[in-house]
Amino acid sequence: MRVVFRVIGNNVVGMGHIYRSLSLAHGMANQDILFVCDVDSEPVVKKLVGSAYWLGVYDTANIADKIISLNPDLIVNDVLNTEKNYIDYLKKEEIVVVNFEDLGTGASVADLTVNELYDYSILSGNNILWGYEHFFVREEFEKARPNKFRDSVSEVILTFGGTDQHDLSRIVYERIKDICKKYQVFVRIVTGPGYRGFTHLEKMVSETSGVSLTHATGVISSIMESADIAITSNGRTVYELAHMNIPGIVIPQHEREETHSFAREQNGFVKMEPYVEGMSLESVPKLLEKLIINSQFRYTLFSRLEKFCFLENKQRLLDKIFEKCKDRKKILHHG
Repeated sequence: MRVVFRVIGNNVVGMGHIYRSLSLAHGMANQDILFVCDVDSEPVVKKLVGSAYWLGVYDTANIADKIISLNPDLIVNDVLNTEKNYIDYLKKEEIVVVNFEDLGTGASVADLTVNELYDYSILSGNNILWGYEHFFVREEFEKARPNKFRDSVSEVILTFGGTDQHDLSRIVYERIKDICKKYQVFVRIVTGPGYRGFTHLEKMVSETSGVSLTHATGVISSIMESADIAITSNGRTVYELAHMNIPGIVIPQHEREETHSFAREQNGFVKMEPYVEGMSLESVPKLLEKLIINSQFRYTLFSRLEKFCFLENKQRLLDKIFEKCKDRKKILHHG
């Protein structure tokens, strides 16, 4: 079966779409896998996909025709909102269409839409899956050891996705470094391959003890294994932290992240207001200090995380996708 993954990735939307599609592709053994992106996404997609899969780069205006010319049996769109006419155009060619993180008009007409970052139904449609039960972790988490509760805090992890468009790694570190020094808490900063403030932050960190900086590691699970608290943005990383039993402070980077409702105290996280340029973030060190010194509060958040395990969700989702492909073949064969 030929499968085409259409993905996006840049400084605004980050890299989560590419990571998710790569993880899904890795689970599709023995299929013919191709990746496609628009010109704007080329640098980031090329960096992450590398030589693992064939990559086609096209103008947005004619990308649908280019996808059809590849003759796929299945197209996976991980490009945020899609339009109905685009999905109808693909389905007219008897292609099975699966969308991720889609609130557009195309979501309701795709064969399957997976909105795992939205806990509540926003659109109507029997083909749409909602909520964290459909989130899956990357392969690196399959052997990672979720944390056990520790009475005292020794490490905090800061990570703001693949691009960190607001330079929150540096801003938050500057806000919390004195608190961490006061309580002898080690700070681990993890930045992604698209983070443009790395050189400046590296210089700042190199002159200070009690902090480490890891850049473009590709493997964050082993770093999470020793973290007691996290400070992060409101994307896929929140679910990875939940999987690893790490409570924390969540700062949405933009309005779309604000709509992701999983990060809340009932699920082990304290969510802040969405960040806008110039925000003081003075409440972050205060909240971090509370998490450090109030072990009962931290344990309450930790205990709410223990129920989350996302290891089996990918196979369940793959089974659903392949079932859609089988159903389409049956219809075509019957016809």
